[in-house]
Amino acid sequence: MIADLPDGLRESGAIKVREKLGTISGGVILDVGTQDGDFITTLMKTLREYKSFVGIDILAGDLKKAKEKFKDAPVDLMEMNAETMSFPDNHFNTVCISYSIHHLENIDTVLAEMYRVLKPGGSFIIQELYSDGEQTQAQRVDRDKHNLNVKIDTILGIPHFEALSRQELRDAVNKVGLSAVEVYESSWGVKCLFCKEAPDCEDPHRKENVDYVIKDIDADLARIIDHPSYDELRQVGESIKERVKVTGSSAASVMYFFGKK
Repeated sequence: MIADLPDGLRESGAIKVREKLGTISGGVILDVGTQDGDFITTLMKTLREYKSFVGIDILAGDLKKAKEKFKDAPVDLMEMNAETMSFPDNHFNTVCISYSIHHLENIDTVLAEMYRVLKPGGSFIIQELYSDGEQTQAQRVDRDKHNLNVKIDTILGIPHFEALSRQELRDAVNKVGLSAVEVYESSWGVKCLFCKEAPDCEDPHRKENVDYVIKDIDADLARIIDHPSYDELRQVGESIKERVKVTGSSAASVMYFFGKK
């Protein structure tokens, strides 16, 4: 399998993360901010073993795809605020959160709640994009598109924030009180190891990458077409659209944290 991977993915750090996940017996797993259950799918493919999953999200609409995807799997999906979970203390063998930290208004509160419901000796897993480091021009396009989306969501009252730096993520994790913390970085996500389109995605200039950015920006701007900030943000969007035609687009790099309670 490794030999068939594109060079960028093979050298990205994603394989080491997959190997780490392969050492974990997940037991009963809580996935916070699960949305369509994307990370649950990845864990099913990478963990050494697991019993079942509980996925929570504050928006019921975000769970619709997950409910269809996992209708025959051991996955229970619930609408729930991660700041005030209804689960008892020491309840789950594993807790995880993926690509959701930058959507949290109170990161420390959510991570503390995850720690509370985790059993002693249980695994704590974080997968999150970050904003700094030696990222390519194509990755910076993706970052700036994300930041435009943040501004538009904020106008509409939707909690969404710019990605944290690596140090800010480390600082947030250090407050949790985990032991045996291991940190990994990768320019590709682990799920890409299982994606048939990975060889094509390695080229940031491929038409699908460029078209996605342009269409996503247009769709975002359409949400605030009557807002006073529309013209200003449209100019930002047009600038990003011109850049993506030159540099292409690639997903931002990812940071992984593994710890124990």
